[in-house]
Amino acid sequence: MRNSQKIAAGILAATVVFAGAAKTPASRIEDAFLNLTASAADDALSISNGTTVPDTIAKGKGLAVKGVVSSESSNISSVTVGIYDSSRRLVTGKSALPKAKSYNIAKLDSYIEFDKLAAGTYTYMVFATNDTSTNYVLTNKSFTVTDGTTTATPSTTDTMSISNGTTLPAAIKKGQCVTVKGIVTSASSDMTSLTVGVYDKDGKMITGKTVAPNAKTYRVANLDSDITFNKLDNGNYTYKVIATNSANKDSVIVSQDFAVTADGNAPAQDPNNNNNNNNNTPNANTTTDTIAISGSTEVPDKLAKGKCVIVKGTVTSAESNLESLTVGIYDTQGKLVTGKTAIPNAKTYDLSKLDNYIEFNKLPDGTYAYMVFASNSVSKNYVMVNKAFTVGEGSGQVANDVMAIANGTTVPSSIAKGKGVSVKGTVASASSEITSLTVGVYDSNNNMATGKTVAPNAKTYNLNKLDNDILFNKLAEGDYTYKVFATNASTKDYALVEQKFTVGDKTTASDLLTIANGTSVPESLKKGGCLTVKGTVSSASSNITSVTVGVYDSQNKLVTGKTAIPNAKTYNIGKLDPYVEFNKLTDGEYAYMVFATNSANQNYVITNQKFTVGNATSSNSNTTSSNANGISFAGGTSIPETISKGRGVAVRGTISSDSTIKAVTVAIYDANNKLVTSKSVAPDDTSYDLKNVDKYIEFNKLPAGSYTYRVAVTTTSTKDYTADRQTFNVK
Repeated sequence: MRNSQKIAAGILAATVVFAGAAKTPASRIEDAFLNLTASAADDALSISNGTTVPDTIAKGKGLAVKGVVSSESSNISSVTVGIYDSSRRLVTGKSALPKAKSYNIAKLDSYIEFDKLAAGTYTYMVFATNDTSTNYVLTNKSFTVTDGTTTATPSTTDTMSISNGTTLPAAIKKGQCVTVKGIVTSASSDMTSLTVGVYDKDGKMITGKTVAPNAKTYRVANLDSDITFNKLDNGNYTYKVIATNSANKDSVIVSQDFAVTADGNAPAQDPNNNNNNNNNTPNANTTTDTIAISGSTEVPDKLAKGKCVIVKGTVTSAESNLESLTVGIYDTQGKLVTGKTAIPNAKTYDLSKLDNYIEFNKLPDGTYAYMVFASNSVSKNYVMVNKAFTVGEGSGQVANDVMAIANGTTVPSSIAKGKGVSVKGTVASASSEITSLTVGVYDSNNNMATGKTVAPNAKTYNLNKLDNDILFNKLAEGDYTYKVFATNASTKDYALVEQKFTVGDKTTASDLLTIANGTSVPESLKKGGCLTVKGTVSSASSNITSVTVGVYDSQNKLVTGKTAIPNAKTYNIGKLDPYVEFNKLTDGEYAYMVFATNSANQNYVITNQKFTVGNATSSNSNTTSSNANGISFAGGTSIPETISKGRGVAVRGTISSDSTIKAVTVAIYDANNKLVTSKSVAPDDTSYDLKNVDKYIEFNKLPAGSYTYRVAVTTTSTKDYTADRQTFNVK
């Protein structure tokens, strides 16, 4: 027997699906800061000094692959560098398994053959996996290879593309929900229009929405509530994402055919292949170059602990060679427990060759899925076997009606008071409908501190719908357990998740993180203007294990920056100055941030300064400001730069939104970014007057010092949007 191993990035593109659940592609994680005042990404993946790919490359010209991929906390389990054609097929590339916190991708340079590309349009990609993020996209650059006789037109150099987008199965069950996701990117100009919708066979939009991003990127998830897959009648449909920029009008970025049926099974192919689902759907496998399996292992519904199962079967590709083949056992979180990937480079492969790598006999009690999937020149990660089973007596479920959760929330063992945690994951029941589902946080006496119970009356449920009801940021200091449990026809109150964690003040004086003589960023910066990064970060007791300096856009995405690993009690961030390029920022709103980690504080925010570049409109007080998601703020409090100790300031301003306002928080933070006073409300309306919280924000009780005043808004379409932010001093 050999130790289990993880699958290389780019190989696994299928989520663990337990019996009765629809097959869906794996989610790719893009870290976002949900609360800039509390923490940054806990285990960020980043790339530095990466290859700069020009918009146009002459045919036959080589380009060196370079860059260092870094993981902030956990080891990088896989890195993939590749070039993909306009059909998203890998043309040339290579995966590595670093098992380290950093990896120099120049080691893969000889495998990425730019000089052998034919004329056409391509995308250069780098993505990586660590303990927190799976196939996280670090680089996604479109380019054109020319043959020297033609000149690329604006429509090829100003391409639009989507990453981490929704992939639909060939058929979904009537009433089933589908999550719309992905990031649409325009290479050069702003997108003026973007439509996400479902169309019938006559080309009529049945459900969907058009927005005007007026930006180079747009998150399709913003429109998720407007695309109601669960209301579609039986029939054939096409899911489309269509966008317009200065070079391309109504360009179809995604077009996926699918069917809605009573049982969720794909309808039989008609002679004219009219319901062929072959557009951007890697697992459809509806071409003549099919992948099939025969004589496959029969895994029982229930397996005694310690019992072996022999892996067998023959996988066959009809026309092209099998490029990769994976056999594995996955837990309920979708994590590989034991398995192996082979590179057959042949049309057939005997699975018994992998038997020694699949250790059924070493599985502890629990619920698992046995999976076999393969790729050839047409189909990527096509799932042939996906069988759920339980080991031992400890599952507590009827074996043929198991419930499981995929891609669920992982709560850190310790979180700072006031920090939010995003609730996510999909719960699936194999046979019967889920009649009750509870997500909650329980104190040390097992009393629910925050949470909600719903009655899905469906076989699947997306926990993200309950995110606004689970208020981690309101928890007092103490010990807690995050729980998810559900009931179906076979099992009552089955515990899917139980994660213990502690809420406490992580900025204790005994091991405080501070910065001295740090960079002061003006509220407005001229486009092209430079700023010098400076300051010394200090840790009171333990070594600083990481320091990040960066500039983040209004969507909390890193634009420019760098992470260092000091392993010392002090660090001069001036060393990172060349990596923070203020002069390359486009017009817009940004935040300059410095955060660090030591033994007592995880990604503690030391500096968080908002500023604008160029002609961007900032959220200045006593003015009206709005964001692309329809939130506006008018008549806000204007706080003097310095106020006298004991003086009160009236909280004023009206927040308006195109969608329902779910939460408003007015808060004051001290110079260490520690919450001093705050008030949160749940308006459940489209407008809210801040004077209603005035009595709770006690400026007159603030001791001498420096402070930040912040108004944060959460709506049904936008989370934790900063409507107002002002700094002031009390003397």
